[in-house]
Amino acid sequence: MTIKKEIKTTCIYLINDEKNFPIKGKGSKTKIREKSFPNNFIFEFDEKIFVSLYLIKDSTLLEFNHNLIWVGVKLFKFCVNRNYEIINPKVIDRPENIYLGWCLGNYNFLRFKSGFKEKKEAKLLNIKDDQITDAKAISLVRDLINTPANIQGPSEFQKEARKLFSKSATKITEIKGNDLMKKFPLIYNVGKGAEKRKAPIFSEFVWESKRKKSKKNIVLIGKGVCFDTGGLNLKLGSGMNLMKKDMGGAANCLGLTKMLIEKKIDINLKLLLPLVENSLSSKAMRPSDIIKSRKGLYIEVGDTDAEGRLILADALTYACESKPDLIIDMATLTGASRVALGTDVPTFFSNNEIISEYLIKFSNSCGDPVWQLPLWKNYSSQLKSNHADTSNIGNSNFGGAITAALFLEKFVNKDIPWIHIDLMAWSLNKNLTSYIGGEAMGIRSLLKLIEFISKN
Repeated sequence: MTIKKEIKTTCIYLINDEKNFPIKGKGSKTKIREKSFPNNFIFEFDEKIFVSLYLIKDSTLLEFNHNLIWVGVKLFKFCVNRNYEIINPKVIDRPENIYLGWCLGNYNFLRFKSGFKEKKEAKLLNIKDDQITDAKAISLVRDLINTPANIQGPSEFQKEARKLFSKSATKITEIKGNDLMKKFPLIYNVGKGAEKRKAPIFSEFVWESKRKKSKKNIVLIGKGVCFDTGGLNLKLGSGMNLMKKDMGGAANCLGLTKMLIEKKIDINLKLLLPLVENSLSSKAMRPSDIIKSRKGLYIEVGDTDAEGRLILADALTYACESKPDLIIDMATLTGASRVALGTDVPTFFSNNEIISEYLIKFSNSCGDPVWQLPLWKNYSSQLKSNHADTSNIGNSNFGGAITAALFLEKFVNKDIPWIHIDLMAWSLNKNLTSYIGGEAMGIRSLLKLIEFISKN
């Protein structure tokens, strides 16, 4: 007869009000007073673990729900190899964010670290499949962004996408070479300066709903600049160090697509990936070059380091040709967006106020920040070119995120709802986490929005 050893479960209590501390007695009040967020808010007392959420209760709804993820990460790191259970998850509205954070607590990018590091086996009970799915999608996004450009160029990124979706996609199309030059001239011209094995690619993945009933048509577009030197308008070394992350928009679109498929959101979906490397060579596009876009507009290259909006322009034009119900593009597009809101909070622009309001609502409720900036038409004159229909960059040092969005808007049909996300795609907030690297941003909010649209 085999006797199984009983595994003890340690109780975790969420304290949303310091007056309702579940244990009274000597030392309990002192324990509470010693706490501070974000580095000293979890403690063990009387063989139980307590999480002092009351320390962040004065935050906005968005920031509170966002911080719950990092609470989960820190809780995982606090715990040892044992079973745990949150006894009172319903004292807050979004306990699932803590569970998601716990799932992400074990994330490490160790592909290029010599030696194997054993992962911790701490287990939190009652984690749902939704949190596991989200964590796997976020980990995928991080892995893609953290992989350096000598390992992952346009073709390698395309292969990763194909590996992910070849079994589920209805149709996969890949365009390159002369075909790309004719059909997507902006994408071709941005990437033509790269070596042959880093040649530009336009990739399309299609999923069609199996149900006969009419379904919403959604298009996702991810900026896939696998490395950005700035081109002939060369970046400084400090500005180039993180440019392996310039495909962060494409990586986030892959993560969002993965969630949509695995959660079986019933839509007709297209994923468009313009994939390039912005390199220096005798073939590279030059400042002052004028290029005819897929839409027919002539664009003067005011700055070769404003290449992301060029590849998105052709992709947006193509997306509009099928007249979808919503287009979403994601891009690490401007430093101006980071200057405005820092590295944690992506900006977004939209030509549809109703959809914008819903996106803000879902961002607040799930704690996945995106923040709306205006498509301020008065700045459109900054894109004027003396010799072409438009320049690819504004002629002012101010409002760069807005002028970039206004440039993209030129390639979107007015009657098609469109969202443009300008994100960092990189975690730098040492206040909340020790993790530094590629990051998923905005995709949980967009998932909720698309799920809502699919049902309405």
